[in-house]
Amino acid sequence: MLGTYFRDDFKFEISDMGIEKMCNRILKDVKDEILFLELMMIGQQPVGFINYQVDSKRIDWCEREGWGFIREMYMDKAFRNRNLGRVFVSSVLNTLKDNSIQEVYLTSDDSGEFFMKCGFTNSGCISKINEDPIYEIKI
Repeated sequence: MLGTYFRDDFKFEISDMGIEKMCNRILKDVKDEILFLELMMIGQQPVGFINYQVDSKRIDWCEREGWGFIREMYMDKAFRNRNLGRVFVSSVLNTLKDNSIQEVYLTSDDSGEFFMKCGFTNSGCISKINEDPIYEIKI
């Protein structure tokens, strides 16, 4: 799924070896509890993923210390427009809220409309890290 996410959604050229390195890095961050990764399954089939963190200075991406940050989200094209993405985002927001996080942000270059349907607002700020608009929500 990560390969499809980068290659198809972002039109980013990346080798299979590059995808493998990225997956290994993500898994290391999950193991070290820096990053949290959730998979959406339909039966035995993975159809989406979302990874998120709580910003802290020990993380390479820390733009708003103490805030939740949704780093990446992907839903297989065959399962889009079925309200599954909103359910996925809502689940992560509930998890963060249960862990005393009150504010969450994300950056998006083209999915702002989807995230606004999930309750996020465009903050009017641009990320210093990837130069994309920042969307935020209080939970």
